[in-house]
Amino acid sequence: MSKYIFITGTNTDVGKTYIGTKLIKILHKKHGFLAFKPIETGCKKIKKMLIPADSTIYHDVLKNYQTLEELNPYRFIPPVSPCLAIRDANKKIYMKDYLKKLKSLRYDSPVLIEGAGGAFSPLALDGLNIDFMKIVRSINILVIKDELGCISSAISNILAFEKYKVRLDLLVLNTKNKNKMDNLNEIKKFTKIPIVNYTNTTSITMIESIISKLL
Repeated sequence: MSKYIFITGTNTDVGKTYIGTKLIKILHKKHGFLAFKPIETGCKKIKKMLIPADSTIYHDVLKNYQTLEELNPYRFIPPVSPCLAIRDANKKIYMKDYLKKLKSLRYDSPVLIEGAGGAFSPLALDGLNIDFMKIVRSINILVIKDELGCISSAISNILAFEKYKVRLDLLVLNTKNKNKMDNLNEIKKFTKIPIVNYTNTTSITMIESIISKLL
């Protein structure tokens, strides 16, 4: 059984948190999953505490099972890439630091990890999101926003995963906003990786079913 699921995207703002927080509800209920977002930028400072928008949504689901600090150990105010935020704050945060925080989660529970930005965005001073996937040997989900240009983004990511020799187990086409394009079938022409068209909450059941077979 793989202990980790990593949810990433073709880019930032494609719906990772939107889908991930819906998925964690069913994964926690059926398999005892916790959540982990190693770093978040663009946080708001409220009463001397940095509040992470995305991680807070996960925490609202799991607050009886893990603290916000366990879920999201590293936070920064500037809405920039994690690597730039780390450098500007004159900090030293490496992949080994994320791994240490991940391993410290209690009960040795399985964990849904959400990265920052796209799969090939810098996550720490010494690596990208995909490098962390390789380290933890996770089951990997790629979220693709259903919009003009997403076919190229999807195929580019699929080929890059192959080059990196990192598994890519599931594609999720986030069709939160309906359109007249046929991106789902176009992407299917170029890959045998399972793909789910997320249109509403019932799609989560299909995603969880595919993931459960891989656990």
